[in-house]
Amino acid sequence: MAPPPVNGQVGLTRRELERELAWMLRSIPDDPRELVKLLSTSVVALLDKNNEAIARSLAQRESAGGARVHG
Repeated sequence: MAPPPVNGQVGLTRRELERELAWMLRSIPDDPRELVKLLSTSVVALLDKNNEAIARSLAQRESAGGARVHG
């Protein structure tokens, strides 16, 4: 699980995203079509992971009473 947000951060840090991507791209296929498939799958997976981290961060803020309503 990701550490709690720091200085208002919501979602994964750049470093966390880079680590995830490096893990996903640990073995690069020789076939260009497979590479395109791997890259597109990796982008979608990173977006999903970041969205999950954002949701966790927002839920933690709301449960701590730190949510602000803009409107």
